[in-house]
Amino acid sequence: MRGWLTRNAEALGALGAIATAFAALTALVVIPYQVGQADRIQRDQTAREIYREFLNLTVQKPELANADYCTLKDETQRTAYSAYVEYLLYTAEQMVDTSEEWRKPMENYLAEHKTYLCSVALQGKDGEMADLIIELGLVCPPDDPCQ
Repeated sequence: MRGWLTRNAEALGALGAIATAFAALTALVVIPYQVGQADRIQRDQTAREIYREFLNLTVQKPELANADYCTLKDETQRTAYSAYVEYLLYTAEQMVDTSEEWRKPMENYLAEHKTYLCSVALQGKDGEMADLIIELGLVCPPDDPCQ
């Protein structure tokens, strides 16, 4: 056996180097894929937690979920409603980023608050909000919807 190893040492060394290179190449391909998959799973889980919190908020504060922005006169109510819709937008953005299947449910949620969304977007307060409204298919009237 020792004689065989001695005679084939160079070939075995080359074979070992090829195996090492193959293992390194495999690691270069597999590790980024695994990291990407772990990141996707984490983002999905985080989005689902955000959605659960949104649902909890809706159950705890149904008056915000059903509010008509144009009729809110009290500044405290307007602030609470604004925060609620901002959280809805954040939730929608997170959920749509995880899967396009969430687009329609999020469009439905946002459509219920179209008056507020269009009022704020038309006032130019948030360009990203306007972009998201357009991306999700909500069409705002050219004038302030509260007037």
